[in-house]
Amino acid sequence: MPSRKRAGSEPPGHCDEGDPLTSESDRTAPISATAAGAEKTPAIEWPCVPGPVASTEGRTGPGPPPPRWVLESRAETGSQLRRVPIHPLPFRIGRRPGLDLTLPSLAVSKTHAEIYAAGDLLRLRDLGSTNGTFLNHELITDRPVSDGDILHFADFEFRLGRQEGGGKAAPVRSDSDTTITMHRGDLSRQFAEGTRELTELIRDGAVTIAFQAIVEIPSGAVAAYEALGRGRHPRLPESPSELFRIAESLGAEAELSRLFRRRAVELVRDRPHLPTLFLNTHPTELRQPGLVESLEELRGVAPHLDLALEIHESALAAPAVIGALRERLAEMNVGLAYDDFGAGQARLLELAEAPPHYLKFDRRFVTGIDQAPASRRRVLTSLVTVARELLVRTVAEGIETAAEYEVCASVGFTHGQGFHLARPVPAEDL
Repeated sequence: MPSRKRAGSEPPGHCDEGDPLTSESDRTAPISATAAGAEKTPAIEWPCVPGPVASTEGRTGPGPPPPRWVLESRAETGSQLRRVPIHPLPFRIGRRPGLDLTLPSLAVSKTHAEIYAAGDLLRLRDLGSTNGTFLNHELITDRPVSDGDILHFADFEFRLGRQEGGGKAAPVRSDSDTTITMHRGDLSRQFAEGTRELTELIRDGAVTIAFQAIVEIPSGAVAAYEALGRGRHPRLPESPSELFRIAESLGAEAELSRLFRRRAVELVRDRPHLPTLFLNTHPTELRQPGLVESLEELRGVAPHLDLALEIHESALAAPAVIGALRERLAEMNVGLAYDDFGAGQARLLELAEAPPHYLKFDRRFVTGIDQAPASRRRVLTSLVTVARELLVRTVAEGIETAAEYEVCASVGFTHGQGFHLARPVPAEDL
């Protein structure tokens, strides 16, 4: 058999051409201070070896290339995800130059750990390191690993991932010199746990929806329902905020948000007389293509439903973009609602340029309003008046008590939402 090439022995130009390098601000930063008088260690060496992990010997006929395993890393001060292919196997990690992955820290042993094949599986083995090898924050000696696992070699954190079809993994180099002493327990947590399970949740559609009524003030009639996503994976939390936190580490926020909207429409599409259905968005969807197209699909599934799209009030910072979105939504007969108005800035000028159909005031305006100083009530009354003059319906979020409801009615809110008025319920209880 031919001899196995080590990282750094490849000829010039072996890396994929055109793969971007990180900017100065995204390079790996030391986790703690450089030890005085300590020797400098070499910059991190990222192998640039393309190709799948698994052998293709014996394969006959056409078919998709096997998935390629990668180690994913994120800069301490940046959001850019960097990937290095785990190839060839065994894949050795340590401080010594010439290994497949060289980590520039004295906390890392010269030959720290290796990833190797065991049949069709990958395993991670510690090679007698001083500061340990960790799998999902647990100290290990030899364990099987799978997609989404979080690996620590001393104080360096990686996530194991797969690239289907042999996609490119961008090589990254860093000029950081790190000479630190690692203390047990200093494991960074830039990658959220549960990424593998979240991928399963999205793949299997393991979510459901709770519907919370939005009522008219003062009649109390139900005018709309807001669709609130809930997880249904046995090893993940139900809370949507926790699910989105995990999704952010995968770049899957938009996909999860679309899944929640689709499930909401699926659950109620056979109800001919349902009031307006409020569907939420994630802020990343306004910076990516696909939002309008996802709504067009929903409109095709349930053309009779009265829909309103909620977007965060921070989107008002780009009124031209919101104005264009509003026009597209109008073409699909979908209303527009600004959520959490006043949570950041009460953008009155932008509000006038791109008025929504509904303006949902952040709960901080409402909580304890019955005991608030008169000045706070005057401010709230003024904002509600501005919205009314723009022909915008106003929703007081988070009404928890009868006293809060009475004040919201007195300042002119047209609608209210909160546990005092109605709690979220499953679709069968609508």
